[in-house]
Amino acid sequence: MGNDRVVTVVDSRPPVSSDVVLPSSDDPVVAGAVTAVGGAPGRHARIGERRLWTPVRVIIALTLLTCTLGFLQKAPCRTHAWANEYQYTRVCYTDVFALYFAERLSEGKRPYLDHPVEYPVVMGAAMAAASEVVQVFDPGERPRRFYDLTWALLTACAVVVAVTTARLAGRRRWDAALFALAPGLALHGTTNWDLIAMALAGGGLLCWARRRPVAAGVLLGLATAAKLYPLLFLIPLALLAVRARRVRTFLVTALATLLGAAAVTVPVYLASPYYYVDPAGPITQVATSPLDRFGDQGLDALSPHVVARMSDGRTVTGVNSVYRFFDLNQTRGADWDSLWFVVQTKRGVPLDSNLQPGEAPHSLNRGVAVSFVLLLIGIAILAFKAARRPRLPQLLFLTMVAFLLTNKVFSPQYAIWLLPLAVLARPRWRPFLAWQATEALVLLTRFYYFLGLDGSGHGVGVWWFLTAVLIRDAALLVYAGFVVRDILRPEHDVVRASGDDDPAGGVLTDDEQPVPARL
Repeated sequence: MGNDRVVTVVDSRPPVSSDVVLPSSDDPVVAGAVTAVGGAPGRHARIGERRLWTPVRVIIALTLLTCTLGFLQKAPCRTHAWANEYQYTRVCYTDVFALYFAERLSEGKRPYLDHPVEYPVVMGAAMAAASEVVQVFDPGERPRRFYDLTWALLTACAVVVAVTTARLAGRRRWDAALFALAPGLALHGTTNWDLIAMALAGGGLLCWARRRPVAAGVLLGLATAAKLYPLLFLIPLALLAVRARRVRTFLVTALATLLGAAAVTVPVYLASPYYYVDPAGPITQVATSPLDRFGDQGLDALSPHVVARMSDGRTVTGVNSVYRFFDLNQTRGADWDSLWFVVQTKRGVPLDSNLQPGEAPHSLNRGVAVSFVLLLIGIAILAFKAARRPRLPQLLFLTMVAFLLTNKVFSPQYAIWLLPLAVLARPRWRPFLAWQATEALVLLTRFYYFLGLDGSGHGVGVWWFLTAVLIRDAALLVYAGFVVRDILRPEHDVVRASGDDDPAGGVLTDDEQPVPARL
């Protein structure tokens, strides 16, 4: 009819892919890799949320694949006797298998209550639970099943880390594939129980991003009770909260963190006896738990140390089995993979000489503390002086790099602490893979250096290993340097270039007025 009008309805909803930043569109390494499978998706491709294989589900599948490869890499050490340095020549050493015997779980001992354990209580609980479950198997099968069950638990934790990393990445959730495919995850996912702390910390950061400060603090507290490093997350949170005038929210999270850690640690501490660890002999219980002695000794029973007399007349100091973790960190020397060990090897003598057994290396501890504090001061200046507020993951990554490079212990598995933080701080495949290659080099040279310590003439010399350590540390410094540059010049920050301010920032992003970067 003459008055009829044809109305064209235009669907103004953006394609699903507009909500997700594809790495093939802004990362040269990924763009080059996808050419082998037909090239990058087109601008109007519908990818993700309405299909079975969403980005997060693909990342979960990739994480499971990497963890399976890690299981296969460690598998020889769970079936073959550790004779003739087999665990080093096959590069399959894992604390999980070794500590099943060393912590006397194989004898049915309960962590802390029957035997002191050098880890915080959440890790001890995981060890106890797995050792209890494997009691249903024949004794000869239990060590292998203990590793298998622990692998399953840690793989579940790796999936949690992958998912929280993807959620914290905002529209760049595909960046979590960096974590899912990281060589370090395969090499160190089951070297120790660190993934438990990482999963809890990832959940805490996600709660912070979703503006749930109490839940964030509780999860960070539980993470701290698994591995102490998540407590350091409060430092970047404090700096950014002061800058964004969100101090009250930070204090809620900080208090919840401390209470969460105390809620699971204090009861075990009160129920745990005291042990004397003889450097050249057995571990001997020298006092009962604080709860048992509180009626007679009052508040003195809460001390982490007790003085006791042994049957042979010696006077020794016993340590509460929960406090042993803190005591060991005070008294241990420079570990193999640390810069302090490099300095010590170059000097030819330790920084603290003529120490008595159990005596803390005061010069070393002082050097660690001073160097870390100096770097923290630099990070604080950066946080306050940058023209635009740094993103939370950027400061988290810098803080953890500062801690690891200045610490007297940098165990190989500590490198996986950095994986999700590096992904969120600077999601770029080329520097990430370059750093991961140096971590693999450190592990290989470390084990072959250990191979030569038995005097057999095999393996490599110490400076092969220490050179690899220096290369790894240099790679971390370069990565950190790129993060600093992105903070000072936000136009180089690929996350903000994608249109997001700080997906992990939570309340820090409120009322933020972007300031043009200084050129």
